[in-house]
Amino acid sequence: MNMGFRIASIGVGAIGGTLAGFMSKEGEDVLLIDSWREHVDAMNKHGLTLDGITGKHNVAVNTIHTDQIPNIEGIFDMVIVAVKSYDTQEAIKRMLPFMNDDTWVVSPQNSINEVRIAPIVGANRTIGCITTISAGIYEPAHITRTGSVSQSLQKEPTCFKVGELHGEITPRVEKIVDLFSSAGKTVPTEDLWGERWSKMVTNCMVNATAAMTGMMSHEVRANKVSRMQILNLAIETIKVGRAMGYNVVPPMGDFSLDDMEEAAGPNGHPELDRVLSGEPPTVPGRPSMAQDVIKGRATEIEYLNGMVSDKGTEMGIRTPYSNAVVEVLKAVESGEFDIGVDNLDRVASIVRASA
Repeated sequence: MNMGFRIASIGVGAIGGTLAGFMSKEGEDVLLIDSWREHVDAMNKHGLTLDGITGKHNVAVNTIHTDQIPNIEGIFDMVIVAVKSYDTQEAIKRMLPFMNDDTWVVSPQNSINEVRIAPIVGANRTIGCITTISAGIYEPAHITRTGSVSQSLQKEPTCFKVGELHGEITPRVEKIVDLFSSAGKTVPTEDLWGERWSKMVTNCMVNATAAMTGMMSHEVRANKVSRMQILNLAIETIKVGRAMGYNVVPPMGDFSLDDMEEAAGPNGHPELDRVLSGEPPTVPGRPSMAQDVIKGRATEIEYLNGMVSDKGTEMGIRTPYSNAVVEVLKAVESGEFDIGVDNLDRVASIVRASA
């Protein structure tokens, strides 16, 4: 326990809630802030239930609705930003009155939101956190940790990687590693930007594909047609990230980008196929974008595959699969297309037409 160290998590979804919940369980001073009123009311009344592959825990938490932010008193030592990417800047601005020059602002979000946070609070206060766990939230005050695609493809799985923008392992990074370790294995990184892009690879592979098809994360990998789509999405994301100068590591263990391109080609790569297909996890789950589509929420497609498309255009790299996935997922969001495996054919048709 860190006496006198105040933490706020703005956003108490699957990831923010996991971090805030487990830190609260360890006795840390954490304020949970969320816009879902039923979720807030249930947590205050019954506590936050954390279950799934980490066992079952019910944790007493201190929670407020976002409407109550103006009533907060004092300054936080650390603010965790765990809202959707499109809500990042507004969340930061609402928390600014409760920060000082020494407050740390940590993003365990999808995409690369450090570039949105730093202009508001300063690079010196901004810290990144790469998240490789998977979790779901489908009812108030109940978060379930599920099997993770990222972790299943790692030789030595970690849950969180924490790093400074400049890459130095600082005392505050080490402190955050200690705090976040209550929620799972956490390590420091000297290469935040490379790690960010490497995580983008997994996000861009699985999130939109699961969201448009309705498949669980492991089903996306097991199905031959969707596996071909996620391989091509991964290849495009790696190429764009590397062209921008980042050390982007393929997510499939020791397999290289050349191996991935071979697997996506006419002859295939049986060994990579076997590893990528994997085994069903003990607790299956859906990635966040698939959960958003089910709930009728706006997705982060523009901040994931859309970002790859945009950066690919800037760098002169073709991204036909990323472009097509964005187009189809937006049509699913608008209601033009239903969720279903037919959307894989739609993506393939758009890709062929762009060749």
